Amino acid sequence: MRKRSLLYLSGIFLMVLLLIPISSQADIMMKQKTHTDGMQIMGQTQPAKDEIQTTWIAADKIRNDSEEGSMILRLDQGKIYFIDHVKKTYSEMPMEMGKMMDEQIKKSMEEEGMDAEEQQAATDMMQGMSQMKITITPTAEKKKIGNWNCQKYNQELVMMMGPMNGEIWATEDLKMDYDLYNKYMAAMMGKGGMFGDFMSQIATEMKKIKGVPVLTISTMNMMGTSIKTSQELIEYKEGTAPAGHFNLPSGYKKTESVWEQE
Repeated sequence: MRKRSLLYLSGIFLMVLLLIPISSQADIMMKQKTHTDGMQIMGQTQPAKDEIQTTWIAADKIRNDSEEGSMILRLDQGKIYFIDHVKKTYSEMPMEMGKMMDEQIKKSMEEEGMDAEEQQAATDMMQGMSQMKITITPTAEKKKIGNWNCQKYNQELVMMMGPMNGEIWATEDLKMDYDLYNKYMAAMMGKGGMFGDFMSQIATEMKKIKGVPVLTISTMNMMGTSIKTSQELIEYKEGTAPAGHFNLPSGYKKTESVWEQE
């Protein structure tokens, strides 16, 4: 399994986890402020970063726009699109990542000339490495954040890149459609795949959260480095997404996805 692909996949897991708030009554626009503390990783210094992300969520589509580009999840097409507005390019990958990962792993092992016994041993080892667990624990702590009354939930996430702990402040002033959320989880992982159990676990644990996450603060330990991020909801409204907002921009060129790159 390519290291870059594993990092990419973990990023998608976190993205889905943070884009949970969904209403079935109308399209939803969410504007979120994301902050990442400065850090040193692999000998390089990364400065602190702040950015605003705007997300539109519909019954079977999600689009997220940030400074780095856009991402569109199309449940109706079973695909995720990554758009680079500077280069005017896009790449795509299937939402059913569990099956795709299994196919990529098998292909890589065959290319390396592994026989059936070696492939099984390697698969068993990777399945052990891929064991991930998430735990959400409600607390009695409450406070007002922005315009919303919130309750605190502790979050513990253990995954291959390292543990991540944090807190989620959610409000019942806004509502969440968990049935639609579960549809996204099912589409992301399909019926099988190495991470199928984990995504099912996410869906179960997130049901403990009542309402919509307003502030999420997370600390992740990766390769001996502590990475702290926060994401705060600063605007939330129901309405209708702009016409064609979930379509690919015209004139953009398709490039290979991270899964196809060496």
